[in-house]
Amino acid sequence: MGPQTEPLPPSALSESRSFTVRSRRERLLTAMAQVVAEDGYGAASVSKVVTAAGISRNSFYEHFANKEDCFLAAYDATVEQVLARVSVATAATRSRRAALEAGFAAFLGFAAEEPELAWLCVVEVLAAGPRALARRDEAMRRFALFLEETRGRGGPAVAPVLTEVVVGGIYEVIYARVLNRRTATLPELLPDVMYVWLAPFVGTTRATAVRAETARRLGYDGGRLLQVAPVHGRTGRT
Repeated sequence: MGPQTEPLPPSALSESRSFTVRSRRERLLTAMAQVVAEDGYGAASVSKVVTAAGISRNSFYEHFANKEDCFLAAYDATVEQVLARVSVATAATRSRRAALEAGFAAFLGFAAEEPELAWLCVVEVLAAGPRALARRDEAMRRFALFLEETRGRGGPAVAPVLTEVVVGGIYEVIYARVLNRRTATLPELLPDVMYVWLAPFVGTTRATAVRAETARRLGYDGGRLLQVAPVHGRTGRT
């Protein structure tokens, strides 16, 4: 008879079960992103998600009520990942401008590295119903708040709606890139994004100088300023 092993203590068993639950949930969220990137939210189904995740249908319903619930959870988890990356990136900076650049770079870099999550959050969220749109609006408000914080106090007085307009314009450009499957090129937008955000607040002369400096430091050729590429509707499919 081989050596007997001692049973795991209750705390270890609890941790093991918790890890398994988290692992299954994360696999389902990843699978949701994969399915909607391939088929779109409308054609996505619980069956496709569980097949992609390699998890039983019963396990799916242990975590989520339906497809929409899983989609929203994937969206929320992605937003938190992005904000965490932005927070870490900006924490190491010593100036508001450096924080602004680091924050934009972290956001654009994340989207480029995670094209399926970018598709889910930027494109398919528009096709997933009113609850998803409310989540998107809240995420944009949180990012706008970050941008406002980078301006600091004592800056020029501007109408609050201006921040919404600028954030919306940047979102449109990112949307066009993602929709046209050019997500990998998003980091190249950093100099132009800096210009678009700064110009209304500090003037085009200073904003142009920042843009040129950022482009040189990153090794970009400067290129043209941001232009929204033609897109095909708002359904989440080309």
